[in-house]
Amino acid sequence: MGSTTVTALIGPDQDHLQEVEFLVDTGSLYTFVTPALAARLAIQPTVTTTLRTADNRTVQTMIAAGYMRLMGREGGILVGVMNVPIPLLGVISLEVLGLKVNPVDQVLEYARPFGPMAL
Repeated sequence: MGSTTVTALIGPDQDHLQEVEFLVDTGSLYTFVTPALAARLAIQPTVTTTLRTADNRTVQTMIAAGYMRLMGREGGILVGVMNVPIPLLGVISLEVLGLKVNPVDQVLEYARPFGPMAL
């Protein structure tokens, strides 16, 4: 299985978005950016939470609210701020935007007709 990368617009709100390349990570709940990138994007983490990493470590991570625009869809997302080698696009963001990974073609596809849903 290969990897999927996408370029999305992300920021603190819909009026202040910047282009960022992400590795799509279906094993990650949150979308992650480094502290330096979060600062550049003006994304302010407000909550600390404990997470388990892929290598089974437990780490404290700051979480922020952010906004993402991708493939003609947009909405509020949760952004983890920690030292990652490349920005990661996690499952919450995919669900919010109504997107899914096509593992054969290694691309994102629409999972449903609309983006963010309430119920």
